[in-house]
Amino acid sequence: MSERSSNQSSSWSPQQGGSQSGPQSGSQAAANQYAARSVPAAKTKAEAPLTWRPSQRAMRLLTAAVCTLVPAIVFGAWWCVPMAAAPLLLLAANGGTHPRRIRAEVDVPERRCFEGEVLTATIRLAADAAAGWTRQEYLPPRSRDDHEFGAGPAPSGVRLEALELTGALITVKLLVPRWGRWSLGAVAIDVYDTAGMRVAALHADLGEVEAFPVPSPDDTVLVPQRFPDRFGEHSARTPGEGVEFIAVRPYVFGDRQRRINWPATTRRRELQVNTFEAERATEAVVIIDALSDLPQPPVTADLRPRSTLDIAVRGAAGLAQAYLKAHDRIGVVTLSGRVQWLTPGSGNAHLYRIAQTVMDLRKDFTYETGGLNRLPTRVLPRGALIYVFSPLLDPAVVEAVRDLADRGHPLVVIDVLAHEPHPATGGKPDHLDALALRVWRLDRRAVRFVLGELGVPVVTWDGLEPLDLALAPLLQMPVAGRAR
Repeated sequence: MSERSSNQSSSWSPQQGGSQSGPQSGSQAAANQYAARSVPAAKTKAEAPLTWRPSQRAMRLLTAAVCTLVPAIVFGAWWCVPMAAAPLLLLAANGGTHPRRIRAEVDVPERRCFEGEVLTATIRLAADAAAGWTRQEYLPPRSRDDHEFGAGPAPSGVRLEALELTGALITVKLLVPRWGRWSLGAVAIDVYDTAGMRVAALHADLGEVEAFPVPSPDDTVLVPQRFPDRFGEHSARTPGEGVEFIAVRPYVFGDRQRRINWPATTRRRELQVNTFEAERATEAVVIIDALSDLPQPPVTADLRPRSTLDIAVRGAAGLAQAYLKAHDRIGVVTLSGRVQWLTPGSGNAHLYRIAQTVMDLRKDFTYETGGLNRLPTRVLPRGALIYVFSPLLDPAVVEAVRDLADRGHPLVVIDVLAHEPHPATGGKPDHLDALALRVWRLDRRAVRFVLGELGVPVVTWDGLEPLDLALAPLLQMPVAGRAR
């Protein structure tokens, strides 16, 4: 793991995850099954009998011989025959040796990494006989329709940085610019015999890689107005066994002696005890809207691709890391082609399950969603604080927020669409573009007004600044849900 990734997330390392892969479905049994899986194999072998064919050198020699013999036969220019003797002798006297079998051993030490890191894959060639030289070419994965701001579709989720050959060792360096599960492609290897007259082709598949999203810097942990009855680190407003002082009250039978406030007892001439706030843990659920994924303007200081889904996933990872550091429980729900969920949990292993849950969001794009009505009760515990990362473009998401507000859940909506659309006329002034932009702004204001009427706070976050700054206005008081 590079130093860059360790600085960004000291408590989250993809290699530490080990067998802690996460579920792609909503059942906890699937989560445990994924957690029991091991890291994908780092070494793979490709070994097959080779099919030898004439090389380009042999074809060039044969072409030269034919081109000199044709005039001699057709036009009777027999003086051209000695000119064909040299290439024919080279073809006839081919004494090159070649192996019958070649094994390509692919080694990718890190199958898990953070987005923006460079992976190094090595291919070691081993043959049963002597061979000549080799020629290699990187074959990228098949094209995917990934979003890029102001550009065409990206060829894949990885990019070739370097391809080097040292003896029988091929070194491939690949950059993974975006989170997700990506294919690393393959390397086509041409092996020649010792004379260079015959060639055989071999493909070495590099396998897949899981790139975790880099969590957005966030140390803010919002708390609901009502806490679940579970011990934690947050001070509740109800009396309990905490450390935050509330007030002094008269002594009643059963109070602990160490709670007696002796100065107040001396003044009032009766026993007085200190009361403290209870310490409770909170539960939170992050909902990621993957129904809409719009490209966002690139940033020169950050070379990672940016879209509304990228911003939402990175913000959700930052929130999950902040809550798990506070020993709270947090879950995740993804709204895409199929509704996936992970019940609230705690611990470092749960962070890997969350990362695995959002890994395949881009593969499930569709215009339909099952909504949140079929979610089990344990996915959205009563009184859990719910964060919704969404560009607020799909009416289904607004209806889901309305349904959650009607259930009495405390809600916070984080709008990840912070940039207005550009005119389609290439920047030329057009009254229709201005009218369309005005209608778009009115529609956005209407959505915010509807959410405000439901008592749901909406904050805007562009992913460039820490999430703490966007959530800072909500720290003044606990987030309350609607009374049912």
